[in-house]
Amino acid sequence: MLGMKKTIYQTVRDRILYLEYSPGQILNEKVLAMEFGISRSPVKDVFNRLELEQMVRVIPRTGSMVTEIEFSRIMNVFQVRFEIESFEAGLAEAQFSSKHIAQMNELNDNCKTLLDQEDKKALAQIDASLRGIIHDAAGNPVLADVSDRLYSQTFRLWYSVLAKSDWQEEVMAVKKEFEKILEYFSSNGSNEFRVIRRTQLMNHFERLRQKFLGTSQLAAGSSITNKAP
Repeated sequence: MLGMKKTIYQTVRDRILYLEYSPGQILNEKVLAMEFGISRSPVKDVFNRLELEQMVRVIPRTGSMVTEIEFSRIMNVFQVRFEIESFEAGLAEAQFSSKHIAQMNELNDNCKTLLDQEDKKALAQIDASLRGIIHDAAGNPVLADVSDRLYSQTFRLWYSVLAKSDWQEEVMAVKKEFEKILEYFSSNGSNEFRVIRRTQLMNHFERLRQKFLGTSQLAAGSSITNKAP
């Protein structure tokens, strides 16, 4: 049952992150239980876990609603990510090895193949793999878990923007991150990786803000509902 519960959790979580379940959509325990051929109890447990991760909001006698994408909250989450991820990059710098460089070169090559092949999920996986390399180099699983939870809370905004943006421009933005990091480590730099990662994340946020809102000013309190691409 634990294995099944993990599968259900991962499936529902992925559907939320990749906007297969739209912000504001009501998810029904009974329907999902029937889909997976199980009782409603493990589905309820999954919803409770996703509520802790702020991906759903449990509504008594109704079901669980996929949380909206609230810009004011996302701005707050990004502010924490700026600090967490730059700190992790500082830890990772001393442990970056030839293995990590090889992995990054491979991902950079994978970006090239996506320039003429639009696959949003593949690009998201490349971005996640970059984060995984930094997690591995930093060697702090608690920090990695905190970082990933925060990342998940901002991911849907990026994924929704992908559908509205120039595809090659988005791929190149990810590719340039790899190139900047590879250039840095090839030049034997020191004590600047945290600055690079913080700057990259801040630039990423600014692109999202301008592309999604069409302005350089974040509309506090704004949210989207049922706007999956």
